[in-house]
Amino acid sequence: MLPWKSIILLQKEGECPVYLQIANAISLEIKKGHLGPGVKLPGTRQLSDLLDVHRITVVRAYEELDAQGWIEMRPAQGSFTSRDLPESKPRLLTKDQKRASAFAPTTGYDVPVNKWIKTPASPNRHIVGFHDGPDPRLIPVNDIAKAFRSVMVKKVNAKYTSYVETAGVTRFRTILSNYLNDSRGLQTNFENILISRGSTMGLYLLTTVLFTKGDTVIVADPNYYYADRTFLNAGMDLVHVPVDDSGIDVDAIEKVCRKKKIKAIYITSHHHYPTTVTLCAARRIRLLDLAAQFGFIIIEDDYDYDFHYCSSPILPLVSSDTKGMVIYIGTLSKTLSPAMRTGYVIAPVNLIRELARIRQIIDGQGDPILELALCDLFEDGTIKRHLKKSLHEYHQRRDFVCTQLANRFAGIINFRPPDGGLAIWAKFDPAIPLPKLSEQMKAENVILSNGLIHNSGAASLNATRMGFGWMTIDESAKALDILESLVKR
Repeated sequence: MLPWKSIILLQKEGECPVYLQIANAISLEIKKGHLGPGVKLPGTRQLSDLLDVHRITVVRAYEELDAQGWIEMRPAQGSFTSRDLPESKPRLLTKDQKRASAFAPTTGYDVPVNKWIKTPASPNRHIVGFHDGPDPRLIPVNDIAKAFRSVMVKKVNAKYTSYVETAGVTRFRTILSNYLNDSRGLQTNFENILISRGSTMGLYLLTTVLFTKGDTVIVADPNYYYADRTFLNAGMDLVHVPVDDSGIDVDAIEKVCRKKKIKAIYITSHHHYPTTVTLCAARRIRLLDLAAQFGFIIIEDDYDYDFHYCSSPILPLVSSDTKGMVIYIGTLSKTLSPAMRTGYVIAPVNLIRELARIRQIIDGQGDPILELALCDLFEDGTIKRHLKKSLHEYHQRRDFVCTQLANRFAGIINFRPPDGGLAIWAKFDPAIPLPKLSEQMKAENVILSNGLIHNSGAASLNATRMGFGWMTIDESAKALDILESLVKR
């Protein structure tokens, strides 16, 4: 008999249930060839004594192995490894070989390192701070849970637990189309929408379908980091155009177009990322005219249209597009929760069809259960009520943080209260280097982005997005106290 007590090393306080630890250890021995077909296993009582666990735990482990086909539980005879297992004859290690005591730390072959994209870092959302994004504590958790349960218990939805339309569930695309038509002045139907796992995925699909290496794209300076990296990763050339208080400089765009062929322009028109300014109506009209004149595509990323605190927001460019030159990207991840990965691409049907074709090779479909739950949340008014409540709360948080910054950091932090969104574009005095300040803030258990991600060139902007939506007013007050003490120090 194998030395089961030394083979099955249990972590009774671990996250994995003990019975699964036992089952996994036994199946591993079978995979290694240490147990061939038809070998009798210890009785449940015997193994429970060896491992010092309850007999029922071992019974559950054997039942799990039986269900997976690793063993056969024969009444009045005992438990045996399956007869159908392939015969395995492991070779003995020679004296010059050592058995691996851990998984290999690196590959035995070269792995190319992507030079365009930084290594993923911890989001540090467990630490309070000026995080850019919504407050997950405002999510209507109970309503969302009820919606998910409602979807799962309805027999009519059983078909959605299998494979569905690559572009997204038709019912959800129809409801989303109606919502966007009402709130953004669009004239779409479900065929104009492809559901993605966030807006970044939609942009990645667009670069795969529409662009080839060497194509030129105009982007703002500064611009959304991951948009730039998506284009660069696809081998595209970027031309950066400045941004002022009225949005991206359209005159500069025209000058570039007269010098070279431009394939597309990427803009965040509603609240430019990262500076939060809104592209004015006159520039929007001019940009549409330039697209028609020079034949470039406009990729309009409207990541936070639902959050606007002053006058009515300006409708997106796509609402005025009659020539099919604008592709509209959006997300519900800011509206509800970043964990609910739901973005969308809106475009003419022929492009949506091609995006769905390419989507199949990276992600056969979206999350139909989530999409159906969102259908219920739209139809019963939950999302509308949540937006109204959260918008009021974020408005108050914005006003508080802006007032505090103006009163306590005049001449140190230059900013303009944003009309919407969930962050303030803050430019710090050059005497206060943001990277160092960011480290000092983290040492005090408060997160403040060092702003390096917004530098498109060698020069440092010494500016960052200070999120106000993630913290309550009390939390913001404490964070600002720490910021003030560090700045004065």
